[in-house]
Amino acid sequence: MEASQGHMTNDFEPKHFLASLLAVTKSVLLSPRPFYDGMKTDGGFRNPFIFLLCCIAVHSLLGGLVVSDITLIARNLVLGIVMPFVTSALFLFFLTQFFKASGTYEAAFRVNAYAGAISLLSWLPLVGLLLEFYRIYLLVVGLSSAFSMKVSRAFLTVVMTLFTYMVLGGAIFHLMGGPWPGAPS
Repeated sequence: MEASQGHMTNDFEPKHFLASLLAVTKSVLLSPRPFYDGMKTDGGFRNPFIFLLCCIAVHSLLGGLVVSDITLIARNLVLGIVMPFVTSALFLFFLTQFFKASGTYEAAFRVNAYAGAISLLSWLPLVGLLLEFYRIYLLVVGLSSAFSMKVSRAFLTVVMTLFTYMVLGGAIFHLMGGPWPGAPS
C-alpha cells in the first residue's frame, strides 16, 4: 500500500506478497470504510485478481480438506475464479442502469475482489455462513464508496444481484430436469 495525495491507497502489491496480503486482508476486514475510501478504482485487474486468487485458493483447499472432497475443491476453485467477473458485471449493470451511477467495471471488480478476503475465513464450519453475511456488508460499503452513492442503493444493487442468481439458479435446475421451486410435485 502506498501513500498518495495525503491518504492511503489500498491495493495488493504482489512484489511484497505476504506483507501486502496480510495488510490488505486486515484493512478490508477490520476497517472496510477507510479501506474502500482509499481503494484505487483503476490501475488494472492484475493485483486485485491475484489477491482474490489467493483467498479462493485458501478457501477451496481448506474447505475441501475439512470435508475430504476433492470435487468440492475443484468446484470452488472454478466458481471462485469465474463468478466474481460475472458478479462484477451484474453490479455495474444494476448500478448504472437502475441508479444512474457512474463508474467502471474495474471499480466493481476491485470491490468484489477485495471483499473476497472473507473467503480466508468463511471455510470454517458453522461460522462460514455468518461470514458470508459480512461479505454482503463489505460489498455494500465498497460499492457505496467506489461509486459515490448512498448505502441503500448499494445494498439494493447487492440484493438485485443475489436475486438474479437465485432466479437463474432455479431456471438452470429446472432445465436440468429438476422441479421448478414451489411447483407441485
